[in-house]
Amino acid sequence: MKQHYFIGIKVPEHIAKAIVNEREKTNVHTTHKTLPVAEDLHITLFYLGHVEQIVLTLIVERLQEIHWEAFELTTSGLSHFGNAQTPRVLFTALEDSNPLHDLQQKIVQQLSKVIEINNIKDFNAHITIAKKWAAANELHTKDFQLPKMSFDVSHFSIFQINNNRSPRYEDIVCIQNRGV
Repeated sequence: MKQHYFIGIKVPEHIAKAIVNEREKTNVHTTHKTLPVAEDLHITLFYLGHVEQIVLTLIVERLQEIHWEAFELTTSGLSHFGNAQTPRVLFTALEDSNPLHDLQQKIVQQLSKVIEINNIKDFNAHITIAKKWAAANELHTKDFQLPKMSFDVSHFSIFQINNNRSPRYEDIVCIQNRGV
């Protein structure tokens, strides 16, 4: 099987644990197939899929050229993709952040110099807590009461996806912020 990668921001441990603790107050363990462990919680900036090692090296070089300032992100409750009763993805939302959107655009801009980029979807920053609906019963999330939590973002990473391990996502390259 070919190795797959994505670019993302790892959620700090204390916030990831708080999110997983709140998730335990719901019934997602009976409604969804995939529940990421706390160590895997992240914000995807761009899914790369399979890329050859030589291309990955070029991507790293391009990403290191990006100039950006550190910024703060704040969680903003629970949301979903898909039908509210049977969401394919349940996630912790984030407050809108212009610096995050700007960083994501800079990443896409740099990637487009190295790889072909098709079908760019609107960027919707989120932290997936459950995915792949798999139930006949209803989803119950009223007890999920995560307070707003903020954290600083001073780096992002390229993650390698290891499907047969837990945690699944391995940080293989870390890109630190570089002031504008």
